[in-house]
Amino acid sequence: MSAAWFAIFAAVLGGGASALAAPKGPAAPGDPKLVSVHPFTGRPGSAFVVTVRGSALREATAVFLENAPFTAIVDGAEPTDKSGRTPQDVLRLRIQIDANAKPGRYPFRLVTPGGISNALRFHILDLPVLAEPEGSHETPDTAVVVDQIPAVFNGRIARRGESDYYAFDVKAGQTMTFEAISGLSSIGAAGGNAVGFDPSLSIFEPSGSWFDPKRINRIAFNDEPLWVIGRLTDAYLVHKFAKGGHYFLRLEAFSGQGGPDYSYQLKMLPGEAPQDQASGAGGWEERAFPRRLSANRLNELAERGGKPQSQKSIETYRASGENNVPVFKVPGTLEGGLASPGEAHRARFHLDSPQDIAIEIETPAAAPPLFNPIVRLLDTAGQEVATNVSVGRGACNGEMNKSIQAKTILPLRDTGDYTVEIRDTTSDLADPGFRYRVLVRPQIPHVGQVKIDEDHINLVPGNAKTIRVVFDREEAYSGAVAVSVESLPPGVDALAGADFEPDKDPPRSSSKRERYAPRTERSVVVFTASPEAAVMNSPQIVRIVVRPVADGKLGPVVATRQIPLMVVAKP
Repeated sequence: MSAAWFAIFAAVLGGGASALAAPKGPAAPGDPKLVSVHPFTGRPGSAFVVTVRGSALREATAVFLENAPFTAIVDGAEPTDKSGRTPQDVLRLRIQIDANAKPGRYPFRLVTPGGISNALRFHILDLPVLAEPEGSHETPDTAVVVDQIPAVFNGRIARRGESDYYAFDVKAGQTMTFEAISGLSSIGAAGGNAVGFDPSLSIFEPSGSWFDPKRINRIAFNDEPLWVIGRLTDAYLVHKFAKGGHYFLRLEAFSGQGGPDYSYQLKMLPGEAPQDQASGAGGWEERAFPRRLSANRLNELAERGGKPQSQKSIETYRASGENNVPVFKVPGTLEGGLASPGEAHRARFHLDSPQDIAIEIETPAAAPPLFNPIVRLLDTAGQEVATNVSVGRGACNGEMNKSIQAKTILPLRDTGDYTVEIRDTTSDLADPGFRYRVLVRPQIPHVGQVKIDEDHINLVPGNAKTIRVVFDREEAYSGAVAVSVESLPPGVDALAGADFEPDKDPPRSSSKRERYAPRTERSVVVFTASPEAAVMNSPQIVRIVVRPVADGKLGPVVATRQIPLMVVAKP
């Protein structure tokens, strides 16, 4: 195993050590790109052919899988689709799913002479999986008849304005779950979803009218359960039918889009089933409300700072809405729930000496924008010392705006009693899901969230490619950050680099930004292939590893990213 080591050193005020300038190789015009796969859902033990679309795919030689319970081979190419703005290569893959395959979402890539492609995911479900029948299903008269429930359909909205109807029967009082998962993922973004397929679901019942005996009325609709920036916009609808009889389900793109890449998976399940959501990347989450604040939090943070893990477990206390305010010790976690509108919970602690503290908030059930907890720190006189509400000015119009944060840090220089108050942003909302865990603890310098977004690397001999490593310095962490690259193939090296970053205008209103935001820094790893590097027929997985450096010692791994790499011939 070969490894390339380097360290990024920063002084307390952010001064950086010199590093190699990052050479930028020419763009790779032949870099293969997968756009869509249809169908993208199968059942254990099944075999079928799928169609993948994208660019620079026609000479694909193999399908690259990692621990997937199925095999896939390239089964041939179809004529290039030139109907859109950009011509799309179309390939067929033959899929064979193991009989004992575990349900889940599994990535696959294509290997071409131009390198390894990005990843798409194939879904395996232990449910009956059917194909949308050929032909149009845009009216109740041409609806796909669903004979059995549960059922899963692989379908496609093949052109703009198209919709698909499904007909089914239910009994009075029956509850059903309907879910549409997009094969061309659409992520909530500021200004709307400009990219991807955002599916929506509608339920209709036949009603008839004097003018039209076949008239249907919409009784339920869902575009997505909750539109949030950065989240998928798949549709999920649970409905209890008051009357038994014949009903219709309509699936369409929310904004009327359509095309050969607009594949979907439609689930129709009895009862109330949980939404099938993609699992996260599994990395460290420093400032997300749903993250878990464990009793071992202090040792987890010490580890990320390269320090000994010798802290005691954190005790848990109950905050109270009564006049008799309970007392807790720092570090301590307050647990509770806001079951009544306007309810506020409080707890008190005593500070014997000045201390830098951190206040972290976890919402284990409902999270923003449903439950929006406000945490205030009050002094002995009842005056507000700090809150988790940050104030700034919008980037678009400059107007002042406020947002709640999952973490607040501040120095407390006055000794005495302090009260922690927890309430919802509104005074008219409450729910059993409005549960909170608020941790008050001393600050521990550490490396926070680390982001390495690159999906794959294709290198031409004699050229280089840079990978950005973005990391947060939390709670005044001033140590070094070391990055290593493991399992490099022969002829490939990884070096420390620095690329150009344009100057940014200072925020129009900082409003104690240091309380709510970490110091974010960026470095790069420069992958270089020597002119003599051998061209590869298949990718090799390289591993990027991030560690803190404290007191001259290398700390434990705080982040990793595995990336397939190929050395390819010059185009």
